[in-house]
Amino acid sequence: MTRFKALPQVSRRLESQLLRTARNCAMALALPLLTGMAATSTTALAQTNNAAAPAIRPEVVKLLQASQDALREGQLDKALTLAQQAMAMPNISKDERPYVLRTLAAAAMQAKNFVLAISTLETLVQELPDTTLPDQRTALIESILSAAQQAQDLERFVKWARIYLDQGGRNPSVRPVLIQTLSVLKQHEAVIKEVKVKIKSDEEYSVNTPEIELRLMAYSQRMLKDDAGYNASLKMLLQRYPSKAYWAEVIPRVARQANFNIRFDLDLYRLLELTGNMEDPTEYTDMANLALKNGLPAEAARVVELAFSSGIFGKGSDVANQQKLRQQVQQKLNEDEKALPALEKSAKDANAIASLAEVYASKKQWELASATFTKAIEMGGLRREAETRLHAGIVLNKLGKKADAEKMWDSVQGDPTAVEVAQLWKIWQKAS
Repeated sequence: MTRFKALPQVSRRLESQLLRTARNCAMALALPLLTGMAATSTTALAQTNNAAAPAIRPEVVKLLQASQDALREGQLDKALTLAQQAMAMPNISKDERPYVLRTLAAAAMQAKNFVLAISTLETLVQELPDTTLPDQRTALIESILSAAQQAQDLERFVKWARIYLDQGGRNPSVRPVLIQTLSVLKQHEAVIKEVKVKIKSDEEYSVNTPEIELRLMAYSQRMLKDDAGYNASLKMLLQRYPSKAYWAEVIPRVARQANFNIRFDLDLYRLLELTGNMEDPTEYTDMANLALKNGLPAEAARVVELAFSSGIFGKGSDVANQQKLRQQVQQKLNEDEKALPALEKSAKDANAIASLAEVYASKKQWELASATFTKAIEMGGLRREAETRLHAGIVLNKLGKKADAEKMWDSVQGDPTAVEVAQLWKIWQKAS
């Protein structure tokens, strides 16, 4: 079983995708946080000129108003200079200080002096009175996050994002960017923790967690060599965002499980073919030989002819062996065709009838196969009932009876590998 015994731990296609996802997370998504700091400061200044005006000296108001005017006119350096002059005035009172800080932060943001904007905003938040409304506090923290993002100050972004979320901040963009930032910082345990929180929150609102976040969790689990977690994340990705690459990784991993039953090697190849992941001549050879070993020459013949018609067989140094395999398959098929009537007459017990159903299925005689599987299951006493129910479900799927197929797959029990393969068929059917 070349495909399942020698496959790398992560398929090359999926490995490339996971690495690309992680590398692209260096602030790849624009964070729509507060960018209207100038408007915020204008509002504050308006308040100064009205109810709060007696607490602020006219000369301070004059500088702040001049800074705001310069901002509106696009004179950013002038606006920043005026705000700094206001901040440098002697004896700034506790009533004046918040308005000065807001105006200075707005000017620094507009002038792209993000280091100054961050330090000013942090001071403003730290000096907020206890009576400040939560929404007002988190709005200022959003501005810190925006400035930290622009400055690519990742550690500071993480610090304030956590504070923001702990204080009930409701901007839905914060946690996704926190997750990406943690990934860039290689804080893999924190990535996994935050994604799990995000998944729980998304489920509460019946929202599907974005693929990029699930992939980042899978990448972090892989970096931490958390195989169980990685497998669970792959399964989640496969269920929510089915793709050829995810199937190519999930299917061989079934064969690497400690309790894998090798009787299901052929079933895994069937899934590889179904999901478009049969790409190598050796895989077609293995699948055809397994079908022969299982007494299904009709399926072996189909696989061999598919390999020749698609150009996978018939070229290279192995052509002679491929032609030999074709002849062997055809010979076995002819022999079985002659023996089939006798097999049909002699099949009396449930196990023989189930074997006959497998033959019908290999010939794509779906109606006959389904009826025969049903008869075998109803008789009882099957040696490999889990396998029989799995294949009965596949036949029902081929007949377009999806609800009956799912019900049959859900009835598979007793053999962990059969249960796993049945669940994979359910995922494929749901996505198809």
